Amino acid sequence: MKPRRHPNVLTTQAGNDVVLNDPRTRMVHLLNVTAAAVWNLCDGRHTPDEIAQSIKMQFLIPAAQDVDADVRDLLARLNQSGLLEGVDG
Repeated sequence: MKPRRHPNVLTTQAGNDVVLNDPRTRMVHLLNVTAAAVWNLCDGRHTPDEIAQSIKMQFLIPAAQDVDADVRDLLARLNQSGLLEGVDG
């Protein structure tokens, strides 16, 4: 599974945050800086494990913190909102 952003979702930078606007559902989603970093890596080329590894390095997160679970949870929520393609379940 290599998640990718749905092509209809519009992405706008708002300071350190990112605003996602889905015209299909008329929903707007605000992502904080870490969630935005995950979103930017949803390009269809990275697996969830690769995304988590990148987040750990980018934000200097200690190995003991379970970033993998956090990334998978975020991907699941983005997928449930219809913002991603290529995500199982």
